[in-house]
Amino acid sequence: METRGIAVQYTVAMTRSGPVYRISRLYSGLFLLFSLFLLWGMAFSVQEGVHLISMPHIPILLLIGVAGALYRDRWSFQTEEEIIVSLWGFGPFVRRASYRFDEVERLELTHFMRGRRAEGTLLLKRRRGAAMVVFSLRLMEGGERTIQIIGERRSAGRVEEAARIIGAATGLSLYIDRPRDMETDLTLYDL
Repeated sequence: METRGIAVQYTVAMTRSGPVYRISRLYSGLFLLFSLFLLWGMAFSVQEGVHLISMPHIPILLLIGVAGALYRDRWSFQTEEEIIVSLWGFGPFVRRASYRFDEVERLELTHFMRGRRAEGTLLLKRRRGAAMVVFSLRLMEGGERTIQIIGERRSAGRVEEAARIIGAATGLSLYIDRPRDMETDLTLYDL
């Protein structure tokens, strides 16, 4: 997932049951810290006698901060049970989907240019030009489940590295549409 100014950062964590691809705890923590700061400022202002009607932007920003802190997007690749569990939602209101390994044809990492149609025609100028990376599951029945879409520049090879780690840990085949992405190792120098 990517929004226009905020790129949600995902991380791969290795657990006893297998790799977990989830939103970084730093992302959630920053939104929580932002929300607490706004709550403190709002309480201080109300205590000083300022009415909430004179500052409607503060409660709106507080709601956005709380939503960002409670947002969950997690893909758990459980190797012993051979299932993939996806959780997506806010706080306790999550949507859960699971896929067995034998339902998955392969993990897939593809690239495209935003602003181009499949036929090669260009869209409006303001929507063109950004190279994007799509990490997804290709299912045997022909469907596809998108794990993450992010700008290639913001990804900086992290999504490719995560796909390789998950593919190696689960034994699922991995398809990358650009062979050069299979060879690169992401180092601290690259970041």
